Amino acid sequence: MSEPLYGHDLLSLLVEKGGTCRLEDLRAASIAVHGAEAIYSNCHGDSFDFDGVIAFLGSKGKVRVADGSVALGMAPACQH
Repeated sequence: MSEPLYGHDLLSLLVEKGGTCRLEDLRAASIAVHGAEAIYSNCHGDSFDFDGVIAFLGSKGKVRVADGSVALGMAPACQH
């Protein structure tokens, strides 16, 4: 069984891209690193696909999505 993926794993990919990129480029990076069927979790154990985790991270201020781009938000990622 593989290690669980968390929202901060996706945030790390975004950081590697300079903190902002096209949403589809982040999706492609996620697929390349974690696979097309990757399931992300939050610290409370809720599960999300790519679109769900982006929406979750957006609702927490950790990312901003606009006009097909995604950027790091102002809220810090949790620490594990």
